[in-house]
Amino acid sequence: MKENEIAIITLKEKEKWNNIVKSFSNYDVFYLPEYVEAFKMHGDGEPILFYYNDGKTKAMNVVMKRDIAKADIFKDKLEKNKYFDLSSPYGYGGFIIEGEDYKKVNKAYKKYCKKNNIVSEFVRFHLLEGYEKKYNGKAENIKHNIIRKLDMNPEEMLMDFEHKVRKNIKKANRNGLQIQIDTDGKSLDDFLNIYYSTMDRNNAEDGYYFKREFFEKLNEMKDNVVYFNVLYEGKVISTELVIYSPNNCYSYLGGTLSEYFDLRPNDFLKYEIIKWAYNKEIKNFILGGGYGGEDDGIYKYKKSFAPKNGIYDFYIGKNIFNKKMYKKLINIRKKEGNIDINSTYFPIYRA
Repeated sequence: MKENEIAIITLKEKEKWNNIVKSFSNYDVFYLPEYVEAFKMHGDGEPILFYYNDGKTKAMNVVMKRDIAKADIFKDKLEKNKYFDLSSPYGYGGFIIEGEDYKKVNKAYKKYCKKNNIVSEFVRFHLLEGYEKKYNGKAENIKHNIIRKLDMNPEEMLMDFEHKVRKNIKKANRNGLQIQIDTDGKSLDDFLNIYYSTMDRNNAEDGYYFKREFFEKLNEMKDNVVYFNVLYEGKVISTELVIYSPNNCYSYLGGTLSEYFDLRPNDFLKYEIIKWAYNKEIKNFILGGGYGGEDDGIYKYKKSFAPKNGIYDFYIGKNIFNKKMYKKLINIRKKEGNIDINSTYFPIYRA
């Protein structure tokens, strides 16, 4: 690696990619190659690992690189394989930096993006890294997410939940619910049946209908994926896919059969995940946020597991590296007459 330059690692170097990510003491699951390869299969772009190391400061960032010309809205209007934009994979991202000289990292990254026709980037900042404060683009706090700190034993945490959670867990136990922990992905069929039925019930966007192959790819992360299934009379009635790293585990994807809501499997399920994570000495259980504003029902439900100090700001980042091309892309859309110029979507040329 040349001094003050960013190295690019691709999926062709998966072992090298894995070794780099796991060399960071606070690495997270979103940076692993299998994770982003699953999203490549989902059509989200080409995964890239950016790596910087000058001997004093090292940094990494994972992005999905997208050829703008391949977007349907720019079909036959742009030269292919020439202009690109970057986006964090679904979840959390941005640079993880070890060392003090983040300005050198930002400078090297900006230099690469300008040199390689990267028009813009969109970042979903990691909740616990603080990179949004060091970002050289525009960082915006758009909502809150919930983190349950695992710094007390499960019995103490139980008393720290809202009363309704404790009440629901007691009811679930009275109803004879049991937990099944699957570290091998053997229960994928049950998971998919419940997950898809939940997406149907909630009228989810097409992007949330991940194919079976997507989950099979995630399952290759043997030490970072686990399925939690709630059983009632031997039947799986609620399920959750949890992804995790040494420090953090995430309530990722899941669902519940609606006819069993009254048995209170959801609170029971979350508490079983918390107990499992605590025993693995994981520090944080990240539940995420709501689908809309912070006052929606999903957000309030998640907050009930950490009502006192579980609220964290969630930031996104926007950066334009080629302003001239950015404006040109907007003008192409304007000529078509099918762009909402007042949209908050970024980049606006994809709105």
